[in-house]
Amino acid sequence: MAKHHRSMPRALANPRAAPAARRSRRVSSDALWARAALTGALLTAVALGAVLVAGATSTPAARTDREVEALLAGIPEEGQTLGARTAPVTLQLFAELEDYSSDGWFLTYLPAIIREFVRTNVLKIEYRSFKTNTIGSETFVKQQAAALAAGQQDKFWNYVYTFYYEQGKEHTPYVTDRFLDDIARQVPALNIEQWGTDRQADPRIEQVVEEDQQGRAVGIHVTPAYRIGRTGGALKDFTGSKSITFYGQIHPTTYTSAEDIAKAIAQIH
Repeated sequence: MAKHHRSMPRALANPRAAPAARRSRRVSSDALWARAALTGALLTAVALGAVLVAGATSTPAARTDREVEALLAGIPEEGQTLGARTAPVTLQLFAELEDYSSDGWFLTYLPAIIREFVRTNVLKIEYRSFKTNTIGSETFVKQQAAALAAGQQDKFWNYVYTFYYEQGKEHTPYVTDRFLDDIARQVPALNIEQWGTDRQADPRIEQVVEEDQQGRAVGIHVTPAYRIGRTGGALKDFTGSKSITFYGQIHPTTYTSAEDIAKAIAQIH
């Protein structure tokens, strides 16, 4: 950001108008206070200008774009999979876009896992849609299909991460077509017209339903939920070390950390 240069304020006292007893070179106390007040006002104005300039060039959406891009840049994306095909370990993740717990894990714990294991080609992550907190099956299918459509252009993880950054209040009808479009427009290099066509396609809708059913078949109850194992082999249920239980919840939600992943990988090998 360009530095702001401030000129010094002019003298505020007129020595010719001062009484004879005060015609010395000393500046009166009133002038000192006036000078201090003007300097303070100038500093405030400069600071306010800097804030306004920063606000104009760094909107929340722009900051989100930069953070998501920095996290995912250079990592292979293929459909719903993040990471190299040759990664020896696979983490299967069941999550939901409107779920607060999924949002908390994605924004708090997953970045370290991506940096330490996905970026180093040790682990790849496969996302699966699973309905828990979204009100209405139609909305659940619509939002998850929108992410899958971005995956047709290998932008699934960009879309999902941006959605979590923009997530609204749980159990409210904030997910509209306009909201989903706004998320898509924040994804770099996403062909919006093609995305709009893909998200309405029957295969995307059918895939969301199938993934949810598959999750229930293997005993998934909450989101986020995890399964881990050797790539190409059988996956086993995996829970994180941080447990979160809500009132009346039978199955606890867990957050898996980079340390948890490291221990699981050591056991697999």
